[in-house]
Amino acid sequence: MKVEDLKKDIEEHCRFCNPPDKSRILFETKNFYVMLSLGPIVEGYLLINSKEHIESCSLLSESLSEEFEFVTLVVKNILIETYGGCIFYEHGRTGSCLTFTDANKHCYHAHMHCVPVNINISESIKGTLLPIICDTWEDFRIKAKEYNEPYLFIEDDGIKKIYFVIKEVRRQYIRYLVSQKIDNKDSWNWVEYQGWDKIESAKIKLLPFFNKILNEFK
Repeated sequence: MKVEDLKKDIEEHCRFCNPPDKSRILFETKNFYVMLSLGPIVEGYLLINSKEHIESCSLLSESLSEEFEFVTLVVKNILIETYGGCIFYEHGRTGSCLTFTDANKHCYHAHMHCVPVNINISESIKGTLLPIICDTWEDFRIKAKEYNEPYLFIEDDGIKKIYFVIKEVRRQYIRYLVSQKIDNKDSWNWVEYQGWDKIESAKIKLLPFFNKILNEFK
């Protein structure tokens, strides 16, 4: 899609409620779907999205927690098997949008980023924000709800952490840090660098794994 058309579409619609590129969806459960991210910093970059318009992953109901944990485990195992690593992150309504208007619904729809890399992105935040360690996804949901503040979420090195944001951070903050860490510095801007070549190559590699999972549950 042309950059200007994509910007206009983001301003006017939530692209996660009604994803326009359904060919990028690899896996679905009752309440979530997994799709290849537009603007992948690396090949195999995925998003776990809620089907319902929920503002962040921390606001998923208790009844959805078990299903969400199942989906994250499926994604993590497949990405590690295929690419050798997986980290998760979410902006939690903090510095997420490329911002065209404050009413950008696309930014405020629960979507967990799943990046097939082996890096410690928390090191890049050290000294800027203080982490709160979470033992489980349910623990993450409870602690985020308890503090009720904009947050950043990161799971790297197998450790889940919430960073409550008490100062302004740049837009696309964690995407930017990841792109710097892997020395792919301009790729943080997913509107400008849509990465369809990486999307298509990842689809060929990953779809058989997700189809296998689906077949096991039929």
